[in-house]
Order: sequence, then C-alpha cells, then structure tokens
Amino acid sequence: MTAPDPLRTLGCRLAAKLSVRDCRDMTETFHFIAAPSSAGEVQAWFRALPHPPEETVTLRGAVLYFREIGPLVLNQDGSPDGARSPVVNLVLPTVRRDILWTTGAVHFLTKPVSQYPEIAKIRRAFAAWIASHPLAYDPHRNAENAFAYYLEGTSPNSGPLFGLPSGMKALSSGRYFVAESDNEHVLDRVCRTLRLRGVECR
Repeated sequence: MTAPDPLRTLGCRLAAKLSVRDCRDMTETFHFIAAPSSAGEVQAWFRALPHPPEETVTLRGAVLYFREIGPLVLNQDGSPDGARSPVVNLVLPTVRRDILWTTGAVHFLTKPVSQYPEIAKIRRAFAAWIASHPLAYDPHRNAENAFAYYLEGTSPNSGPLFGLPSGMKALSSGRYFVAESDNEHVLDRVCRTLRLRGVECR
C-alpha cells in the first residue's frame, strides 16, 4: 500500500476544518474573487518565482511547499506541521449549487513567519501583487462596497476580498459568491434568500 502524501494530507485536514476563525489564526490569509476556470493567475504568480514551490494537488486547490527554503516538519504522529514548515495552502474557487462561486484564498501557514525569512519575503511580495487588484469588498466601516449585494454566506466576514479580472467581471454581471468554507447549512440559507429575489438556487 502506498503511503499517503503528507502534503496532500495537510491539504485535506485544512479543507476539513477551515473556517473564518481558522483563517484568522493563520499567519496571514489573502482572499480573492475569480472565476473557477480563471484562478490560475494566482498559481502563475507562485510558479514565476525564482525558486517556485512544489505543488501538491488537494481537494480544494494545492499545497505549495518551498523545499529549497526548509524541510517539511512533521508532528509526532507523522502529520505535517504547517506552522513550522515553509508551506502555503491555496484554495481555488469552485462552483456550488450550480450558480454560486466560492471565493479563493491563499493561506501562509508558517507561524511565526520570522523562522523562514524567505517565506516572509514571498508573503510581502504576494501581498503587494494581490493589493494591486481592485478591492471587491472592503471590510472597513463606512467603506463603499458596490458589490456587497452579491456576497452571500460568510464571504464578507473573511476580510478584504481582492478582485481578479474574471471575478470583477462576474460581479458586474450579477454573479453571487459565497465563502470557500461555507457548509451546506449556510448554502441552504443563501439559496432561500436568493429564491426570494427571484433567483433559482437549489
């Protein structure tokens, strides 16, 4: 029997437990809006680095491991310790209930990030790149959020939402978004709300 890939295991564990609170507990998380078929722009940014990470595909995206920066640290039970390893978890947008798109996320897991100065440098560079895109949602009080009407579930609770081109186009055309961590109960509530607006949602 082939041993499970520890990085894929890490991705599965994160997918199972991610919530708004989990994201806030991470060193830093960046949320973005993009079409499910166009989110490769984020992956392309990491692949263009001088020393790109190794990618392990997960159910919800990929775990990016920077092998040249440091080792993959394991816990006593053999599971990977994301906080002590140079890894980033990428959650890609997907389609839910036929009409809902999920937000994407980039989680820098290393904590504290100072243990890997190169990861801190990459995080700063990514923060500057993602911030060069328009804010689809600004969580600050009194901010003007023209697209808040289309952000359902817990998607407005995650912090700033940066809009990649395909995401901004979708919002402008009336596409609804939910958070990547929203469960079926939340989606049921969203669909009930949308049906009251005359939007077919199952």
